[in-house]
Amino acid sequence: MSIQPVKKIGSLALAGVLTFSLFGCASSEESVSDEPVSILCPTGAPALSILGASDLEDVTIEYVDGTDILTSELAKEDGEYDIILAPTNLGAKVYAQSEAYQLDAVMTWGNLYLVGQEGVDLSTATIAAFGQNAVPGLVFNTVEPEGLNVTWYNSVSESQQALLTNQAQVALLAQPVAQATIAKAKENGNTLTILQDLQSLWQENTESEDAGYPQASLFVKTGEEEKVQRVVDAVETYIADANEETLTASIDSVGAQVLGVPNTEIAVKTWEAQNIRFEAAGDVADEIESFLSIFNIEMPKGLILE
Repeated sequence: MSIQPVKKIGSLALAGVLTFSLFGCASSEESVSDEPVSILCPTGAPALSILGASDLEDVTIEYVDGTDILTSELAKEDGEYDIILAPTNLGAKVYAQSEAYQLDAVMTWGNLYLVGQEGVDLSTATIAAFGQNAVPGLVFNTVEPEGLNVTWYNSVSESQQALLTNQAQVALLAQPVAQATIAKAKENGNTLTILQDLQSLWQENTESEDAGYPQASLFVKTGEEEKVQRVVDAVETYIADANEETLTASIDSVGAQVLGVPNTEIAVKTWEAQNIRFEAAGDVADEIESFLSIFNIEMPKGLILE
């Protein structure tokens, strides 16, 4: 069952403010850039990556949990959203069928970690993992050796709970949940730590230039790139200039619960570990193609926004 979207409206005005010339006419460029923009975004790291748009005028963001809504909206040529953040593989798969949303930029580059007690032997440990047939599971199976004792759960929260209740010695977790789990265990007198960074393992296994993989991306409705450019530019600038002060203010403004993160402090503390990095899709096409290959997806022609 998909969870209903929670809407967060950033300074939504009834109409854009147009600067008119002496003759009362605005340029077409101004008209386009001032149009309202609607965004659909999953909670977690993708929601943090789009913080730069949360305070823009005439921008509406809906945060959702799960991929059902993302899948259905990515397929709509006449959809209500101008921008959709989604797993890169999901957006590529749907584009091959509908050509409704093109990949403009990669926003997150992986936030998966193995957490457990220091010194545990992974070759014999019981491991709780999640997302067996999705990005977490496929990345895990790509970078980890075969034969590990893994129990697959439906969600990261179930994997977390298995570790905290000693049903497993190690858990595959996503940041910032991994850090929240370590903090929770400490409250109960247990010491957990990050055992492996799957993004670094991915780099070693694939011999890619940088750590990480194009996990979540920004997709723009086909033909609307000019309309959303001001938003994309603001998001790129925000990520490049993000610091503790700006992140804290933005997360507090939107609400940690709305964004789907444990709390503001942990979200800020794990910002770097979440590998939120804006990269124009055209500049990382090879990485995208390599990533899609683990899903047996051939990169569709026209997917990447030129």
